[in-house]
Amino acid sequence: MMDDVPPPTEHVVRPHHIGLLSILSLAFKDGDFKEFPIPFTLHLYRCLLNEISEVCQPKPYNEVLKEIASGPRTEVQACQSLLANARAMPGNLGTADDLTVFFSNVPALFVEKPPDDNPIFMRRSLFGYFCRRCFVSFIKLSFSGVVKLQRDFQAWTAGDLSAGYEVINKEQLTNDATLFKTQADKKAWAKPESLEAWEKGLAIGDDTMAAENLRRFFEQQFNDNNDSGLRQHALLNLVRMHYTHKEYDAARKLLSEAITVSRTSGDRITLQNCISMLHRLPPTGSGQRPTLNEIQLDLHPLEVFYDVSKLLEDQPIGMAFNKIMQAIGVQDHWVDVQLIPPPEEELWVQHSVQSIVWRSAGCDKLATIEENLIMAFIPSGTSDETRLSIVLNRANQACPNARMGLYDQSLRNLLDPAIWSGLGMDDYATWAYAVWNILALWVTRRGQQRMFEEVLLPRQPYGRINTKFLGLDLEGPPRSKIHESLGEVLKLKRSGQATTGVENLLKALWHSEFLFRLHEYRTGIILLADVGLEFGMSKRSQALVSDIMPQASIICGKDPEQRGFATFTLARAIIASGESTSESLREALLYLLAAEKDYECLDILEALQDVQYFISVVYHNLDMMGERDAAARRHHATAEKRKKLATVVQDEEVDAILNLIGQIGVALSSRK
Repeated sequence: MMDDVPPPTEHVVRPHHIGLLSILSLAFKDGDFKEFPIPFTLHLYRCLLNEISEVCQPKPYNEVLKEIASGPRTEVQACQSLLANARAMPGNLGTADDLTVFFSNVPALFVEKPPDDNPIFMRRSLFGYFCRRCFVSFIKLSFSGVVKLQRDFQAWTAGDLSAGYEVINKEQLTNDATLFKTQADKKAWAKPESLEAWEKGLAIGDDTMAAENLRRFFEQQFNDNNDSGLRQHALLNLVRMHYTHKEYDAARKLLSEAITVSRTSGDRITLQNCISMLHRLPPTGSGQRPTLNEIQLDLHPLEVFYDVSKLLEDQPIGMAFNKIMQAIGVQDHWVDVQLIPPPEEELWVQHSVQSIVWRSAGCDKLATIEENLIMAFIPSGTSDETRLSIVLNRANQACPNARMGLYDQSLRNLLDPAIWSGLGMDDYATWAYAVWNILALWVTRRGQQRMFEEVLLPRQPYGRINTKFLGLDLEGPPRSKIHESLGEVLKLKRSGQATTGVENLLKALWHSEFLFRLHEYRTGIILLADVGLEFGMSKRSQALVSDIMPQASIICGKDPEQRGFATFTLARAIIASGESTSESLREALLYLLAAEKDYECLDILEALQDVQYFISVVYHNLDMMGERDAAARRHHATAEKRKKLATVVQDEEVDAILNLIGQIGVALSSRK
């Protein structure tokens, strides 16, 4: 079993070790610590423990003293004397001889005195172990090593935080700083700095630095064998990097190599991760369906949750819920069998997936409850993708703010530093696209074609922008069968040929009903009623819209664009079926005014202009001349606004937001 134990990590005396030793010597040697007030002693213990444990980057010497000085009861003479002596300590170590004398006194802190008297620090305590380890590492140094350590300490206390922290070369011919070499001093064992540089490269988007440091990390000496047996981990991490960049061909090429290496080395867990990544890659064939993961012993539960997204594309919603229950069972089993508990953020993934599925099913209130759980329990300002996905869903595709016309509020939520401050560059691109998409939605709804083509489109974020959703052209990646069919119907409707799209409309209705996509089904029903008016089926159209109006998504205004279209269609159906009687006109007028309010809130000027024209006609037929003139003036104002906005190219607010997106990207990529 001893062969499985990793080699001991060597210890090197660094400048911050000398600073901590000096504080320990001044504070606890010769029993001076007994004169400190108890609150100050507790504060001193906490400060030193935090630095000695080295759970974070060591603080400069002056910052450590400043933190100690901020404790309670520092006005006592003993505390002031300690701080004054500690500030003067760097000046007392001006030569190598001074440093040698200083370390010669360190054993007094942990060496046992008389048999009946305990030392100041027990050898197995954290303080005693730290002092003893630093002393042993110092006595191994040669004279040149002591001189270099003394100079590095002086430079470090003067402000050069990199002095004394370089990587030590372990070659036998050049490593003359260590006089007495142990086995750990003769070989350069693996260090985590390269892995840290790899993660930094991913965060700032420097792929070259990331890949180079990943290779350097796994080429280190992990054990006494000629091969570390960890090459498959480097390949898997490279695959994940290419996958997040959407470089699927490169990921697929490296993944085949990673699978082969994992099988050769007998690494079952990494092999399972590689196979799961293979199932994540999009199919190469046009009609090929994505592959679902089979439940295996080492299958990560997040891979099962990812399978839910595959089922949402063209499968009934019930299958997605069944897969969620299966994934929750795998997650519970994973938590029970793992020796190390998974990160807490992973436990909230199920709520994120459920919110997406509930929203796809048209149950917005249940989706909001699941989203609120994540927003409440996952802290902001981090790179957690679960929280980011909820934020983007709220702000873009499923966000009530943007879809209700509250573009300013939606943009404020996204531009909050708590949202983007902890993002990596890949997540930054997703975030930037969400902000850009809200701007594009706002501009296209107002009919500002020139601004979109000359300002927004040239400054679009990295990636393929699907302009089909904006109703601009036919370019973009393919969508689901329902969206493709509904998009074709809307295209024909804009050109005045909606009656020729009945086949596509019926196809969209069949798929949305079979797959239980209620949002799309409601839109299809309203379009069917609109087409029915073209064929003179006014009573049937009125019945279709009246049946879906009481549904919560429409009557509560979760999607005001859908509600505006429904009320406008229902009003026209009421007028047509009532043969334009005064009763039918008055009934339709209520729905027309509601549609006007929705379209005005959304800033959809073309539809707003049509509704206001209908309102003025209805008022005219009801002999309500004052209201007719007011509606006509609103119609004229909308037409003038639409004409004016069509010629506007530059907008200060839009330019400021686009510039802010660029500045945030620069700040994130230049992080240290």
